[in-house]
Amino acid sequence: MNRIVPRIAAVALVALGGCASRYHVDTEAPNYAAVADITVKVNKTDLREMTMHFEHLAPPKRIDPSLRAYVVWIAVPGHGTTKVGLLDYDEDDRDADIVATSAHPKFEVLVTLEEDPSTATPGPRVVLRKLVGKG
Repeated sequence: MNRIVPRIAAVALVALGGCASRYHVDTEAPNYAAVADITVKVNKTDLREMTMHFEHLAPPKRIDPSLRAYVVWIAVPGHGTTKVGLLDYDEDDRDADIVATSAHPKFEVLVTLEEDPSTATPGPRVVLRKLVGKG
């Protein structure tokens, strides 16, 4: 009996260490109808793996004909803002996904609407801003 309790406790600690943080976030203007589910977990290489899934996301050109893409950024105080990629957007289903990693335990996720998908800095049209992670 005494050997079982430590094993159960060890399994519980391992399971807690692998738990993911989950966030359900409404988007901001000009895309009020969309919602995002964000999951952040520590992967096998000790990086934070962030998975984002959006639903009800309007096509960029429908918001403004000059807009071409949703761009995802990670901002860490003292480390600046880094572009992590473009949302993989399905115009027919109006949903989008992206998976990105960060070495930082806590960071802010930004999603912007951009005219130029290759931009190196986030523009002013922020549709999602969320502080995620633990630290």
